[in-house]
Amino acid sequence: MNVILLPIISLIATIILTPLIGKFNKEHGLFGIDLHKIERFEIPEAGGIAILLGTIPIFILYFLITYDLTILMFILPVTIIGVVGFIDDVYNIPQSIKTLACLLGGIPLLFFVKNSSLNFILFKVDIKNLFYLAIPIGITAASNLTNILAGFNGEEVGLGFISSLSLSICIFLMGDIKTSIYLLTFTMAFLAFLMYNKYPAKIFPGDTGTLIVGAVIASFSIIKKIEIIGVILLLPQILEFLFKSIRRFGNKKYGPTRVDKEGILHPQNFISVANLLTSHLKLTEKKLVLLIWFIGAFFGAMAIILTYFSILT
Repeated sequence: MNVILLPIISLIATIILTPLIGKFNKEHGLFGIDLHKIERFEIPEAGGIAILLGTIPIFILYFLITYDLTILMFILPVTIIGVVGFIDDVYNIPQSIKTLACLLGGIPLLFFVKNSSLNFILFKVDIKNLFYLAIPIGITAASNLTNILAGFNGEEVGLGFISSLSLSICIFLMGDIKTSIYLLTFTMAFLAFLMYNKYPAKIFPGDTGTLIVGAVIASFSIIKKIEIIGVILLLPQILEFLFKSIRRFGNKKYGPTRVDKEGILHPQNFISVANLLTSHLKLTEKKLVLLIWFIGAFFGAMAIILTYFSILT
């Protein structure tokens, strides 16, 4: 099997699997309410399992053909994190348990990554044994970050598509075409799922899908020793985390963003990426998500430019 076929197969497989998974999940009570619509629709949840099934079996088959150990470096963390997300979607496990379970996702990488330095592009810092603690923490942090900036149709998976495509281009520029194509396989699965998840959403990714996005970005960033690039790609989510940290310090709970009859979103009285944008602009859900995607694309372009100039120097 030619490696270039992997992204094509994952695209087709995920396109086929997503509506089937959505129908199955809804029939078995896995659905949520689409909150930012005038009418409240019941939408299938935990659709991210389609992304998992549209990629991991393909990689397993390719590994059995090629015995390329690089494949194990990312399919093990992504699979573990995806399973944790699915369990959370089904059983709604406590956040503390979910976080601890996500730490398991970083353990497989400990057996592969031997270089204990962090790459800041212009310089590197060897943190020695602390690096082996940083790996599971990094995987966990990235997975939960992509689960934070969420709630609007297509927001999470769209950002995942943009970030993974940008990272794939960065890895290509570094000269590792094969690993770039491996990552592109996940990118195409995100794109296929986005066809059903974009406004108006026919399926939600759930924690299964949102956690996978972070696991993919973190795994490939660690594998290629470009951790700072992964951080740049996740800056929108990091900003949302900082905003929500401030809100939690106030210990007050809020509901969803209010939507009027024209579909315009009205922010609540707390700071978040969505509220910051909707407090200054009249935005529908669709326009808000497009704007957030644009912000993600901006940081994706920054990551690509930084990678390019680091290669030149």
